[in-house]
Amino acid sequence: VLNGSKELEDSINYFKQIKNIYKVIPECQTNFVFAKKNPKTIKDVLGISGRLVKSGKEVVTAGEIVYGGSLHVGTAVIEVNKKFPEIRSCLNIKYDTKIISKAKKSRFTVLSYDRSKEPRKLKQKENSSIAWGITNSLKTKLPDIIYHKGDIGKEPMILIFGKNPKDVIGKVSKLRLYR
Repeated sequence: VLNGSKELEDSINYFKQIKNIYKVIPECQTNFVFAKKNPKTIKDVLGISGRLVKSGKEVVTAGEIVYGGSLHVGTAVIEVNKKFPEIRSCLNIKYDTKIISKAKKSRFTVLSYDRSKEPRKLKQKENSSIAWGITNSLKTKLPDIIYHKGDIGKEPMILIFGKNPKDVIGKVSKLRLYR
């Protein structure tokens, strides 16, 4: 058993049982990650080799929990962890203004970045966008949520961060999404 995989698996199973949670799964599907302490590369981050996918009104796990299982969500947690080492877990859901306003009302620290302001060179390089966006949104406050409203060919997205998978699930539960 991979270190941390039980905690991530339990949180994934909890997430899948949340009522109407299928409504927050984006077109690109969802991943849920948990990094080792001081992650340097994707190989230091547990994620789902496939994704959490919508199947009717259910959410199912397609793939295994492995190191390097998530490129985009894994990169996001590595970038936040550089500035806030206690943040080691992250989950992506689809962008919705209602979710953002609920998060702000719940006193979450909500940061964002504008993908249309991203340098063209980075847009063309696979996976550079995430690192650029996260770095540009981080100021002095530890983020609970970072979102962007998308760009041409890029789906709008919300990333929910936490110290560990249980912390992320606590934030998801507090938002009471689509109940």
